[in-house]
Amino acid sequence: MYRTRLFAGLTAALFAAGAASGSLRAQEPATTGAYNDEAAGYFQQAQEWEEAGNTKQAIATYRTLVRNYPVAPSAPAAQLRLGELYDSLGNSKRAFDAYQKLLENFPQAREFDRAVEAQVAIADAQMDNRHYEQAAEMFTSILAAAPFAKFAPSVQFKLGQALENQKEYEKAVSAYQVVLDRYPNSSLAADALYQIGYVQLTEAEGRSEDLSAAIDAKNTFEEFLIEFPQSEKAAQARENLDTMTGREAFDLLSIAKFYDRKTDYRAAVIYYSDLVRRQPGSPDAELAGARIEEIRATVGEDELRAGSERAETGVRAAMRRRLQNQVQTSSLSNYAGPPVSTVKPPEELPAPRPQLRTSSNDMRPQGGGNPAPADPLPAPDLPPVEPELPSFE
Repeated sequence: MYRTRLFAGLTAALFAAGAASGSLRAQEPATTGAYNDEAAGYFQQAQEWEEAGNTKQAIATYRTLVRNYPVAPSAPAAQLRLGELYDSLGNSKRAFDAYQKLLENFPQAREFDRAVEAQVAIADAQMDNRHYEQAAEMFTSILAAAPFAKFAPSVQFKLGQALENQKEYEKAVSAYQVVLDRYPNSSLAADALYQIGYVQLTEAEGRSEDLSAAIDAKNTFEEFLIEFPQSEKAAQARENLDTMTGREAFDLLSIAKFYDRKTDYRAAVIYYSDLVRRQPGSPDAELAGARIEEIRATVGEDELRAGSERAETGVRAAMRRRLQNQVQTSSLSNYAGPPVSTVKPPEELPAPRPQLRTSSNDMRPQGGGNPAPADPLPAPDLPPVEPELPSFE
């Protein structure tokens, strides 16, 4: 009985496998023989339409080949011809999309690099016409399908240029940085690093009270001169650094004076001190140092500290110590008392309120913090003392 069931199960399994394999063969197009011959026939017919000048019919025939014979050897060439014919008709959008399908559907085809090159040419034309947004989208599509093609470093750099022209400075810096990270041996690596500094410098020119972009640009140009001292852009990088050094001091002094005029002395001293640190010995640094001393003499050292750094009064310090002792005690392993509040002491405690008079007969003045003495307690009700007994002596 067991053998019968086993044989029946094996038979069913073999039958199912045979049916499944037959179904797969029915769904997959044959890649030899008649299948390839039919595809080749469509390709030949499309070429004849091209020679006859009937571009529209040629496009329709190539599309039929790609749609019905996608794995035929002639399919990639047909897809490439579709892009080229659309391009010849001036329809760059459809041409770009046709090339993109070749990159996505035929990544191993020998026509791959030709399609990428054609797409780059279309995107470059968009850049020349100042259609930077469309160009950026095209460059992004190319990189998504062909991140390591031979044109990839150039495409990545051009993506940064397209974003820079849109004033998308943060995205542009990121795009240039990809050139350095993904293609460090590319001939465009030096240009990418220089361009990062240039974008940061451009961004800094639009900020009057924020020196972060200027500092980033200075650091980038210094890195550029270390990494690529023989670059043809090295001289320009040095000139940019010289200009930024003088402008940095001017910007710090201008910001410090701005806060000084607003009587925000703490902020003013911060920028004056930064100038002294960055440009020691310069005339601006001497001016800033003198002004710092004048502000300290006028408002006092404590006024220039942050709120949490100011001197504590005796009452507040005592309360802080008491709360700290409670926290330290509760943190002991053998502590079994109630939970300790983690409320921080206030910045300053109010002065104690004077005690109010509670009796109309009490007209004596009372001090601000010294309560009046309490009324004496009534005498206890004791029994009278017995008189001394007479003496009988």
